[in-house]
This record gives sequence, structure tokens and C-alpha cells, in this order.
Amino acid sequence: MRGISDPDDSPLFPLLPPGCRIENCESCFNKDFCTKCKSGFYLHKGRCFEKCPEGFAPLEETMECGEGCEVGQWSEWGACTRRNKTCGYKWGLETRTRHIVKKPPKDTIPCPTIAESRMCKMALRHCRRDAAAAFWSTQTSPLRGSGKQRSKEPKKKNKQRLRFRAQNQHSDHLASSRPSQ
Repeated sequence: MRGISDPDDSPLFPLLPPGCRIENCESCFNKDFCTKCKSGFYLHKGRCFEKCPEGFAPLEETMECGEGCEVGQWSEWGACTRRNKTCGYKWGLETRTRHIVKKPPKDTIPCPTIAESRMCKMALRHCRRDAAAAFWSTQTSPLRGSGKQRSKEPKKKNKQRLRFRAQNQHSDHLASSRPSQ
């Protein structure tokens, strides 16, 4: 295949098909619109590209540039958390997301990342006492020396139990310390 020249005989477009001005084109519809690109190039709107333009993705089976996935703006970074808590740790993760505005026509074109996370320093290194008590009331801890496990009960129930024991012990003490009649 030999190149063509423009009307004033200067070789501007070497090695192009006759009647075609599109670089890296194998066949043209007319001089300004390619219908098939050379191997290794992608066809997009009558032109040939090594890489598809932004917003478009390469379709390997047809060597064309298809409409890519369109995503919205990133959200603000979320709260810094670890294990669903905003306190109690030095480091956590914060996440931001974005929505898919327009899905690609074919599933072969991947969408860009729609969620990302990064490490962050927790605002509260230590949880407030009431938050910690609520957390620990749902946890189990071993009894000292016995190796048995028991559930920690809420503080209110412990106070009621201690009050009951104190009253019974006091009553027992009074009964045993009274002189016999």
C-alpha cells in the first residue's frame, strides 16, 4: 500500500488508504471517517486511538471505544471508626463513596472504584465511662482464679443484688447477736 498526497502534492498522510486522511486507519467511509483501525488501535467516532479517550473504555472484541461507566462526585469522608466504634482505639478507618450515574451498555466495561477508605486518627482515644460500661456489659470475662466465664451484668442489677445480700447478712447478724430469752 502506498501513501497518498494532498492536492498540492505534499505527502502529509503517508501510508493511508486511498481517499482516507485518518491516521492508523485500515478502511474509511470517506476521507475524514474511519470504519476500521489498524491492529492495536481502537475506533472511536471515525478516528483511531492507541488508548480510548477519557470516559470511554476499550472493547477488545471489536477494537472500539465504548461508553464507559460514569460516576458522580465523591462524598465527604465518613466518621473515623474501628469495629463500629468512634472511640477506644488510636487508629481507625474513614470511608467515602460515590454513586454510578450511568452504567456502561456492556458489562465488559468496568466501573471505577465507588468506595475508598483510608486510615485516620480517632478523635477520642478513650471512650466515656458510660459508653465503656455499655460495651462491657455485653462482653464476657473470666472469673479470677476459677477459669469459668460469666457475663458481666449491668451496674443496676449488681447494686440491687449487693443491697439484698447486705440486708440478709445484717438480719442474720442481728438474729445471732440477740441474747436468748
